[in-house]
Amino acid sequence: MNPVFKKAIIKFEMSETGHQIVNAKINGKPLRLILDTAAGSSVLDKSCLNDLNIIETLSDENAAGLGTPEHVMGNIEVSEIELAGIVYKNPSFVSLNLDHVQVAGGEEGVHGLLGSPFFSQHKCVIDFENHTLELLKS
Repeated sequence: MNPVFKKAIIKFEMSETGHQIVNAKINGKPLRLILDTAAGSSVLDKSCLNDLNIIETLSDENAAGLGTPEHVMGNIEVSEIELAGIVYKNPSFVSLNLDHVQVAGGEEGVHGLLGSPFFSQHKCVIDFENHTLELLKS
């Protein structure tokens, strides 16, 4: 029997810096996330964790490659993320101070990035011409 897929087509915003930004929800709170297929982790900015009722424990690891040599990373648990009305359970996220990427979100800023682990788990197509992210979930 073939699996049944739910399909979400999400419009993304192209920021002035050329970043693609989608709207999402975690714990019912609206968020703006940069699509970052090159990021080794999905990330939430440390500054929004309190509003999301997410508890952070500091990690022994640091993150590199974000424009500076190291960033202190936190371990967090996100039970689900909602994109275009479809809920994705237990996405993998870490926390970082993302002050240095806020310019990508313009006046509204950003709350984090959706990284390669998320895209590796779900079939997706990023259509730059139409500014859409198409996700299939089984």
